[in-house]
Amino acid sequence: MLRRLTALVDSCLLPTVRGRHGRLPEWILRGLDNGTPGVAVDTQGPAARATADALRAALPDALTGHPGPARQGAGGDAAAAGLVAAGANLHLAVRPGLRADETRVFVTDLQTHGVAAALGPFTAAGSLRPFAEGAAAGVRAITAGRTPVPDDGQLPAMLSARAVTGVLRGELGYGGVVLSDTLDAPTIVDGWGVPGAAVLAWIAGVDLVRLGPSSGAGVRDAIHAAAARAVADGDLPQSRLEEAAERVARLRRWASEPRMPRMPAAEPAPAAGTGAG
Repeated sequence: MLRRLTALVDSCLLPTVRGRHGRLPEWILRGLDNGTPGVAVDTQGPAARATADALRAALPDALTGHPGPARQGAGGDAAAAGLVAAGANLHLAVRPGLRADETRVFVTDLQTHGVAAALGPFTAAGSLRPFAEGAAAGVRAITAGRTPVPDDGQLPAMLSARAVTGVLRGELGYGGVVLSDTLDAPTIVDGWGVPGAAVLAWIAGVDLVRLGPSSGAGVRDAIHAAAARAVADGDLPQSRLEEAAERVARLRRWASEPRMPRMPAAEPAPAAGTGAG
């Protein structure tokens, strides 16, 4: 029973590594052995690729998250090319588009290349149109943000069942993975602590909890202890973690599937009588 719970918790955590030397910390390697689906790589350039290669050496079908190109504004095809070059298969910073259809086009173009989009931050406030577009386009992940939800006791969206389960899952009908924003922000640490916030996020309906780069083995152990207490007390049903782990597993399978490169659009044939003569 305890071993199963430990594996479930690890299956629902996404640690972050700086990746300066292309190596993974020992505690992350242990987590990968126990079910951790991958890591978020918080660096750019050759160091990002070296870290992604080290991750794939340890776990060939790993989720490799990345914040995307250093220069923003490129379309989905260009963003996918940069992420694939960095060894990533999960874009962690897909921003909602301001124009109608912008989000759908970006998500579709990105995911055609096998790079999963994590659209966010979702706050359950303001315009929900980009998230409805993303859900309709089959976006693989949505990131719940840290912005307080006014009608839910000022809880951050990623800790709010009203935002995640009520609005995102219920009103928008989204069925994919919900990520949390990283838990190392001062407002989260001071308000709930990282372990407490992780448990509240899972209770709210988040599937994959992101740990910031400052989190280490001690934080992971504290999250395991907090989750075990919450399950024993009945606050966090184990079935909730099982549901979350299954969604994350589906995302991981999708992101590791080989895909044929998309063929460029064919040029239109010349009209009759316009050929060179």
